[in-house]
Amino acid sequence: MSLKFKQLSPAEFFYNNKSMAGFDNQSRAVYTVFRELIENSLDACDTHSIRPIVFVSLKLNTREELEITVADNGSGVPARYIADAFGRIFFGSKYSVMQNRGTFGLGGKMAILYGQLSTGTPVEVITTTGKDVYKVKLSIDVKLNQPIIHEKKIEKNSHLLHGTTIKLSFKGDYITARSRILKYLHMTRIALPYATIIFDDPEGLFFVAPTLSHILPKPPRETPPHPYGVDIIKLKEMIESSKKDLPLYKFFLKFSRIGKVTAFNFSKLIGLDPFKPLRKLTDEEIKRIAEGLKSYKFLPPDASALSPLGLETIKTGINAEFAPEYIALCQRPPSAYEGFSFIVETAIGYGGNIPPPANGSDDIRLLRFANKIPLIYDASNDVSMRVILEDIDWKNYGLDLKSDPLLFFVHIAATKVPFKTAGKEYVADREEIRREIRLGLRECARELKSYLSKKAQQIHHAQRKEKMSVYLTLLAKYTSALAETELIPKTKLNALINKKGIEDE
Repeated sequence: MSLKFKQLSPAEFFYNNKSMAGFDNQSRAVYTVFRELIENSLDACDTHSIRPIVFVSLKLNTREELEITVADNGSGVPARYIADAFGRIFFGSKYSVMQNRGTFGLGGKMAILYGQLSTGTPVEVITTTGKDVYKVKLSIDVKLNQPIIHEKKIEKNSHLLHGTTIKLSFKGDYITARSRILKYLHMTRIALPYATIIFDDPEGLFFVAPTLSHILPKPPRETPPHPYGVDIIKLKEMIESSKKDLPLYKFFLKFSRIGKVTAFNFSKLIGLDPFKPLRKLTDEEIKRIAEGLKSYKFLPPDASALSPLGLETIKTGINAEFAPEYIALCQRPPSAYEGFSFIVETAIGYGGNIPPPANGSDDIRLLRFANKIPLIYDASNDVSMRVILEDIDWKNYGLDLKSDPLLFFVHIAATKVPFKTAGKEYVADREEIRREIRLGLRECARELKSYLSKKAQQIHHAQRKEKMSVYLTLLAKYTSALAETELIPKTKLNALINKKGIEDE
């Protein structure tokens, strides 16, 4: 029996497995296209410390065909990268040790590919870095995984503007996706109160999320790989790309959190000469280095590659959407898993416009974010939900998930978020991340417990004062009548209740 062998290009693979990237049905496709294009725009602003202004228009061409236009004021795409940035799978600026919304540089191009194959229409891109304006119509050659340019124009940028506009046609069901899209916009407003987002939908809705804060999170910066995140394949790749005569200790300086002293100590620990040239390393010695990198006690990964939201930003966003009576906030110190640094930010809101669960149900109002991305689907599988339901006894904090008006907020900022799927909808249950979420929520719960305890005391004291006022008023009335004296003024009675003026009496 003869077997037929065939090689698939990346574009072919992801088209044949659209559900992996969030295109399993026409409703979800609308949400995924919407989200991916907006997030590319927000990344183009955040990484360059630009306050984002994003305009989104969605029109209905036919009953099933939609046309989306997303325009931003981001950095723009340099001319030499335009074709590949929009027309080649696995080509982009997100393959570095640095926090990004995207994980694979795949989502935006999957949206373009989905639009192309569902409507046969190429994508239109207008972009400028501040010089010339480039207008390009292109599609993706699925077999070869490379761009096909249909039209290209270059115009002068007389106003020195910068940014990117994308126009894409695709098939989708907006009616069923509408609620998800609106939820995504509201959640984005919570996480990014410093951004302005305008959305014009096919049904005449005009959603505007204006700038609520002028505080921009610090942009992440690229860092070298941490030793814990390097396996033998990555190690060999780094050695191959280095100068052959480079001494071993200088090679170790290419890693994050390894200085000269640590490089010498590590070399001696694994039994190698720190001055040995890389070209003389044997396969056995490289294997020894790889194993040593995993077991040696290095400093934790550098958190400068991260860009957390910040507690003031979270507070501003939650207040804008829910106006809670109280918000407890926590930002955990940087931690790491497998050499990837991450920071967990948590919050618990109480009261205000946060409704309690309907009829004592088990519904948990949880807002999940990863690298500033709102996570809408598959909440029950997310590590944050498991922490809330399994790891914390809320009765210890005087809280009841079935009756109290509670809002939980969890944001994970990481150089690599362990998403379970390419669709980036829920975070895997990693013990290091689960621990940090648990500690963050517990700290918020303690703070909320303290607030509610003080509130209960204040209510109790107010009720006591009210009862005392009633009793003392009656007592004063009858004693004054018996003694045939003037009625004691109410101000003096209140002073007695407040334990003031007693000596005067």
